[in-house]
Amino acid sequence: QNTMENELYNQASHNLQRAHAMTYESLRGVLRRLHERNDGGVLRICDLGSAGGVNSVTLMRFVLEELRQRLGEKRAISLAFEELPSSDFNTLIQAVTKYQDSLWAPNNVSTMFVARSFYEPLFLNNTLDLALTYITLHWMREAPGKELTSGAACNKSWTIAGETGMPRELYAAWKAASNEDLTTFLELRAQELKDNAEGLFVMVGGDEWFQWGYGTNLAESKKHGEEVNAEVVLPESIQKSSRALDLVPAENRTALKTSIFTAAIQRAVDRKEVSPRILEKAYVPYFLRTKDDVIQSLNAANDRSGVSEGVLELVELKNSPVVIGAIGNETEDDDSAAELGWSIHSHAIQATSGASEKDMECIKKHYLEAHREHFHPKHGICIPFMYVVVRRIPRASTGQESE
Repeated sequence: QNTMENELYNQASHNLQRAHAMTYESLRGVLRRLHERNDGGVLRICDLGSAGGVNSVTLMRFVLEELRQRLGEKRAISLAFEELPSSDFNTLIQAVTKYQDSLWAPNNVSTMFVARSFYEPLFLNNTLDLALTYITLHWMREAPGKELTSGAACNKSWTIAGETGMPRELYAAWKAASNEDLTTFLELRAQELKDNAEGLFVMVGGDEWFQWGYGTNLAESKKHGEEVNAEVVLPESIQKSSRALDLVPAENRTALKTSIFTAAIQRAVDRKEVSPRILEKAYVPYFLRTKDDVIQSLNAANDRSGVSEGVLELVELKNSPVVIGAIGNETEDDDSAAELGWSIHSHAIQATSGASEKDMECIKKHYLEAHREHFHPKHGICIPFMYVVVRRIPRASTGQESE
């Protein structure tokens, strides 16, 4: 129910190609090591969280070019595209199968689709040669919501975890739940990966500023809120981040004090176009982890394995701010980055708030207005991305049986 608007996402997803590109050097290394680990049989590769499929196909095209053309890999390849059962699988399947004759068949590739959550077991143990997930892992299984466990009143004028005004107690609960989700994800992939096989996992997050989600006014976001529980809770590493702001023109740093989504709903509420309850209830169920969060989750997965050496080795952990938007079409009327943001977040806002279609039309109108006011298409939007590469520690050295 909270999945993305896949058709609109496919139309605007080219804006995320820069985020994909930041991983390519590391991905080449992963693929080179995969090629060198020639144990015979079919290469089994998965893309988890394939959404509408357009970016997944682009990613797999890169993978195939590296394996087939640069490395000379000869083994047959099986690609699995995973997405939530509630997602629009028709869009995903159409996006993938349209390349059957031009991409998959010439490269001896078979494709399959998996309709499950990646927080569940997906494949048989010890069968995966490579696990990938691009810009999905920040989404949570079940976010804690906007109510304090004590039942006390609190500020609810926020939609993104970490945004100005989110109660500290709630931020801590979201952080704990998010880290537990990542630990579970890593435990599952450790079971499915073959010995020495690797996973490369990309998420929004890291120790950088998030323009869409935290607003554009860094100074304001560092201040404590006036309400008792409305303290700003962003990690110190993010508050001190300067690389992200260096990418943003000064006029785009001091406009919004909240996320673009909160600002849009608030405008609709102020004009009495939607009920205040929509803002009180609306949130997007993802959490932007820091690098320390990833390390903690990886350590927890290893600790819970019951094996002294652990099951996953950290190969690489990087983060970087990336400017997205207006790629190849830097005109003032280009709304593709705005449409991308709407396609990613709108279903979650509607599902959590109970907003009607009419309500969402009003909110989108104000969202686009705010976006045009505060994010110039030639400047783009600064989004933090982070990726981690892990390697499966051989079972023989851990005392585990190969299954």
